[in-house]
Amino acid sequence: MIKSFRGVSLVDFPLRIASVIYTYGCNFRCPYCYNLDLILPERYKKLPDLELELLIETLSHREGFIQGIVITGGEPTLWGKRLLSLLETLKAKTNLPIKLDTNGSFPEVLQKILAERLVDYVAVDIKTSQEKYPLLSPQKKNPNLWFKIGQTLELLSEEKVDWEVRITLYPPLVEQRDLEQMVPLLKRAQRIALQKYLPTETLGKFLEGQTPSPYTYEEMYNLYTFLQENLPEREFIKRF
Repeated sequence: MIKSFRGVSLVDFPLRIASVIYTYGCNFRCPYCYNLDLILPERYKKLPDLELELLIETLSHREGFIQGIVITGGEPTLWGKRLLSLLETLKAKTNLPIKLDTNGSFPEVLQKILAERLVDYVAVDIKTSQEKYPLLSPQKKNPNLWFKIGQTLELLSEEKVDWEVRITLYPPLVEQRDLEQMVPLLKRAQRIALQKYLPTETLGKFLEGQTPSPYTYEEMYNLYTFLQENLPEREFIKRF
């Protein structure tokens, strides 16, 4: 289940120094994804599974310096009961707040996590508009994705947990017309973070040999302003 671990991160948990635990496998194929070793079966099958006991020992040694734990992927909620067991163990063995990163497509798993109060912060990545979401499925079709993500945001809006929606400003998936369609969904968000797309060694480049140019700062700022104007009661974070 766990294929990678980063001892120190200054960017993955807002306002905290954190250690990061990476699960493998994902039900999306986002072209801007750079965690190829965690989402492509031909890659992650070559990586050893990391022992949780050793990670717990490492985290225990870091307490006092580390201020939180991030569970990311891949898509952690793919693991269902095993993810719940991981979170329960981390809660029992450490005194650290836990943040979960998710694409929001398994609300039934998140519901159990929230009911048992196993996380302290949730980041949900909203990828694009409803009409383009099927493009992210490996089979290029999944009409229920938008509905499931809406369920995820509704669950979070009813819970006393810190959370945010993250939007990566990847030009083919996030244009102004896509944001226009996303506005009704985003009205449920506690806070919205817009972040820059970086054309590094991404899945799109790996599969197609090319990547689109990122937005300029001015273009990103215009999209940021557009959302602020249409969602004036939401808190916004600019990560570009």
